[in-house]
Amino acid sequence: MSLLDIRSLAVSFDTAAGRIQALAGVSFSLERGEVLALLGESGSGKSVTAAAIMDLVPSPPGAVDRGAILFDGVDLLTLPPRQRRDLCGARIALIFQDALASLNPVYSVGWQIGEMFRIHQNKSGPEIGAAVIDLLEAVGIPDAARRAKQYPHQFSGGMRQRIMIAMAVALSPDIIIADEPTTALDVTIQAQIVDLLATVRQRSGAGMIFITHDLGVVAEIADRVAVMYAGRIVETASVFELFATPQHPYSQGLLASQPRVDVETPDLVPIPGSAPNPAALPSGCAFRTRCPRAQDLCAEVEPLLAAAGPGRQVACHFPGAFA
Repeated sequence: MSLLDIRSLAVSFDTAAGRIQALAGVSFSLERGEVLALLGESGSGKSVTAAAIMDLVPSPPGAVDRGAILFDGVDLLTLPPRQRRDLCGARIALIFQDALASLNPVYSVGWQIGEMFRIHQNKSGPEIGAAVIDLLEAVGIPDAARRAKQYPHQFSGGMRQRIMIAMAVALSPDIIIADEPTTALDVTIQAQIVDLLATVRQRSGAGMIFITHDLGVVAEIADRVAVMYAGRIVETASVFELFATPQHPYSQGLLASQPRVDVETPDLVPIPGSAPNPAALPSGCAFRTRCPRAQDLCAEVEPLLAAAGPGRQVACHFPGAFA
């Protein structure tokens, strides 16, 4: 049994343009100890997927319309709100994209990390203080005892992200969801954060969902990749298979538009057009208006995610290697 099994998850939001479908039947699984990357452009549904797992979809205007989120065989959507919050806080952890916005500016970082132990483990006093210092040292923050007394604004962006990671792993969760954790950091700090997350995962054995639009990060940290477009998963494959032989035209477009270090003067080919308005998606395949392979069938029938080899799925009427 998979550690996490998402089945036909659909999430929608009320907007000024009407009700829009942010997720339209998303399905994937996460195994114990695995790193699954959710890859796609902004607006593809990656962060909404994380919010749905963590019970953070704002209602209103959002709602989980259907589907199941099975964690260790238990459907989180069927749990009472208090029980689900306790479980998500202790066994499923989320690292937010914007650490400064996620940390409370009026409390010290040590107090905020210690809150995890107070709420979920009923610890208090010196026991919490020692645990906080250990965590800060584990994520590479020097002079941890002193810095635990400082406030979020007194840390750099990279250090704040390390604090978020410390909070996420404080209770040894089974799953860590990292939502664009390297966004807005410079390249050197990005590499340090990715290395730290890889080390945390190896030490803890936790499964990880890594949300990103950065193919370089995917290549470095992921075991398996799920490519998302317009609220749907269009391809799943091992990281090696996706980079070597992408099958969906959108996956191919993402790879072709990225610079390569193994080619002296790579030809970067942008994906034509732009992501569709979720309030007015094209009929059939949502990618067809940007797809070089689109045919009449693509406008008439939405392609479903189907097996395309061992451990691989593609949602395309005409999948295949690069032309």
